Amino acid sequence: MKIHTGFTLIEVLIAMLLLAVGLLGLAALQTSTLRSNLAAYNHGQATQLLYDMTDRIRANNCIAKADTTPPVTCPNPANYIITDSNTDGRTAGKNVDSPVHECKKTTNTTCTATLLSTYDLIEWNTAIAATLPMGRACIATTVNGVFNLYITWDDDRSGAVTTDIAVPTGCAASFSTYTAPSSGTFHDPVFTVSLQP
Repeated sequence: MKIHTGFTLIEVLIAMLLLAVGLLGLAALQTSTLRSNLAAYNHGQATQLLYDMTDRIRANNCIAKADTTPPVTCPNPANYIITDSNTDGRTAGKNVDSPVHECKKTTNTTCTATLLSTYDLIEWNTAIAATLPMGRACIATTVNGVFNLYITWDDDRSGAVTTDIAVPTGCAASFSTYTAPSSGTFHDPVFTVSLQP
C-alpha cells in the first residue's frame, strides 16, 4: 500500500490562501465603510454649517430705528455677500481672537450690525476650514434679495475641489473647478441653501 505524504499540507495551504483572500476582502470592505462614514460626516457638517449661517443672517436682520437711543442701524445685506471664503479679505486667514473682535468682547458697546456680519463671516469661515477638507463657501444674492449659500470641499481627497456643476453665479472662479460629468468619475459635492431674510 502506498502512503501519500504531503496531501494534508496542500489542504492546509489552500485553506490559508482562501482565508487570506477573505481577510483581504474584509479589509477592503472596512476601508470602503470608513470612507463612506467620513463622507456622510462631511455631508452632515456641511448641512449644519449652511444652517448655522442662515440663522446668523436671520438673527442680524433688523428694522432700522433712528428715533431710539442709540439709533438702531441694520446691516446692508451686501455685507454677507462673499465670493470665496478662502480668498475674501474679510475672512481669509482671520480669526476673532487675535485681536479680539468687537463683537466677541463681553463688555462691548460698539458691536454694530455691520461688525456683527463680519464677525459671523469670520466665525463661519473658521468653522468651514476646521471641519471640511479644503472647504470653501460662497454667499451670493439675487435681484429680489434671496441669499444663496454654497459650500463645497475636497470630498474625494484628490487635492483639488472639482465639481460637475458650473461655478455658481456670484461666486469667484476660485470657488471650484468645473469638470464635465463623465461616467465612472466622482466629483466633489456642492451643497446649497436659499434664504429670504
